[in-house]
Amino acid sequence: MKRMAMTALSGALLVFSLAACSGGDSKADGNSNGKKVISVAVLQADKFLQLAEQKYEQLHPDIDIQIKQYVAGESGGQGMDQAAFEKYLNTVNTEVLSGKGTDLISLENLPVNKYVEKKVLEDLSAMMKEDSSFQVDNYYANIMDAYKVNGSLFGMPTGFTLNMMLGDGAGVKDSGVKFDDKTWTWDTFKEVATKMMKDENGDGTPDKFAMTNVQPTGLLLDLLENDYKTYVDEANNKSDFDTANFKKMMQQVKAMFESKVASDKNTHWGDQYFTNWTASSVSSLILYPQSVSSGEGKVYRQPKVGEGDKGITFSSRSILGINSKSKMKKESWEFLKFLLSEEMQSSPELNGFAMNKGVVESQFDAIQDALTKDPMQLNGGKVAKPLSQVDLDSLKAMVNDAGTVSKVDGKIVNILFEEASAYFNGQKSVDEVAKMIQNRVTTYLNE
Repeated sequence: MKRMAMTALSGALLVFSLAACSGGDSKADGNSNGKKVISVAVLQADKFLQLAEQKYEQLHPDIDIQIKQYVAGESGGQGMDQAAFEKYLNTVNTEVLSGKGTDLISLENLPVNKYVEKKVLEDLSAMMKEDSSFQVDNYYANIMDAYKVNGSLFGMPTGFTLNMMLGDGAGVKDSGVKFDDKTWTWDTFKEVATKMMKDENGDGTPDKFAMTNVQPTGLLLDLLENDYKTYVDEANNKSDFDTANFKKMMQQVKAMFESKVASDKNTHWGDQYFTNWTASSVSSLILYPQSVSSGEGKVYRQPKVGEGDKGITFSSRSILGINSKSKMKKESWEFLKFLLSEEMQSSPELNGFAMNKGVVESQFDAIQDALTKDPMQLNGGKVAKPLSQVDLDSLKAMVNDAGTVSKVDGKIVNILFEEASAYFNGQKSVDEVAKMIQNRVTTYLNE
């Protein structure tokens, strides 16, 4: 889905000028059969939202939550064909901008900056400030801040996942190479990896690669996701790929493959020192590393890209905004608060880490306590044990340090894959490829 998301945006944006002039309001009266209706538009309804609908209606018999999904299923759009996704984008854009959209809108794949410009979304920062019952300190402000546009929040994530690096902890320790993953860059990573790799039999191939199962274009995309806003200004339709920094990024990736630090070779866990990995919950952060690399997996931060500390990159599968034309703004806000409540944030149906800090803390404590009392059997006969206090504190700090949204326009992904391959296979120079990417992305952003 990530690589398809926004691919059809250029077509979708064609409806802006027409839809913005058509006027109208969403939901003529917000009522159905004597109940107040809160409508929610999503690409696909997941179990978390469906559970919230059921629970909220039980608590509020006068409310009818109506979920409008555009594609049946719960895969988050995985496997959807391009035509279906384009139809979804065009339909939702037309509805929202004509004033006929739903009260709540799922924004993950939609042009939020354009919506803010057209003033079709409510300012959630203002609503939080005006609501004394909403304690913003109970939630991860770092996640909310990363989604702000012009200093205000217009889309509220209900959960998030972390882009991390998973390593062979024992192998790293045995190598004797020291590094600080809080400060390392990709240049540092290459230096560290080069020191770790050995070729004992002299066959020209490392006995153990630093990173495997990745193509050059895939690794380039991983790096770009960590510094996307440096190269793409969606709000102003500008890009900055024909620069020394982006050329250096491509050269870094090529150098890692040429030096065999990175390889497209398909291997199993333990056959490499590091791999990029997505942590999807507290349990995955604690338990999954203990199920790989002979039970000695260790979580590291991904190397930094660009200047400054932008925090760990993360993403969210559910970001909800309130339609500014809705007749049910107050009711929609109350439902959105319910999604962030301890009751819902504790649900196993939630996709990702909870936004509620108390829930995450409780989950860390519960898993640690359970492992202390009784080590857990994992797949492959491995046994999960409680973490040391140092390791536990390190994982908690990673959640608090999330700060950069991992998002790349799907059309730009396609352009990168098509053009960068020519540099990596030696057909074109880095200057030629950077210029071509810049020209194509600029054209796309201004379509």
